[in-house]
Amino acid sequence: MRTATHSRSTLRTATVSVIAGTALLAPAAAALASSPSPERPAAVQHAAAAAKATKIDIGAGVVITVKDGSHPYYNGKLLKPGQTVNDGIYVHLSADGKRLYSKTQGGGTPYTIWDVKTGKKLGTQKTSPTAKAKASLSAKPSATSVKAWQELRVSGKATGVKAGSKVNLQQKQRGTWKTLPASATVNKSGAYSMRVKLGLKGKNDLRVASGATLSPVFNVTVR
Repeated sequence: MRTATHSRSTLRTATVSVIAGTALLAPAAAALASSPSPERPAAVQHAAAAAKATKIDIGAGVVITVKDGSHPYYNGKLLKPGQTVNDGIYVHLSADGKRLYSKTQGGGTPYTIWDVKTGKKLGTQKTSPTAKAKASLSAKPSATSVKAWQELRVSGKATGVKAGSKVNLQQKQRGTWKTLPASATVNKSGAYSMRVKLGLKGKNDLRVASGATLSPVFNVTVR
């Protein structure tokens, strides 16, 4: 009888141990089940984002594909900044690579402007994006009335004139324009300023010249 009693006690102890072990394992399993799945590596996420190319439908059945947000492709070939393609369809990528210009029809059709990164239409313009700006000069004297040989300044802005170019002051004498010994150099921002002394009394017709580019005529009266 003692042997039977000992066996039953051992069985009860073993059963309690198994139940306790199961209870301890349950919370751990629950914690594993509730923990968030690991995030995708940044490289994988970047690759997934890069795979989504932007499509720019410029018309006439032509679509420009932009990869990585900054690499537009036309007919499967990468467009380089400043490049122009004109094979019946006009496409131009700005020098900074941020804007795309397109024209699918001739005549007076305007050029359409696109944002390369977003593929959104920014507007239109009539002039070609590669057309050179017409050169021009402005000129303004610091005084319109001075004494003979009194110093004044003539300043202005040059557009379409290369930085470092020389501008000269011209004076109309007996119906002919004469270049005076007064000049200045156009700086990087297109501005210039020169010192001027006039001795011809009366109303002086003046202008500034840089090659064939001329400023509007202005007047200074010498008393």
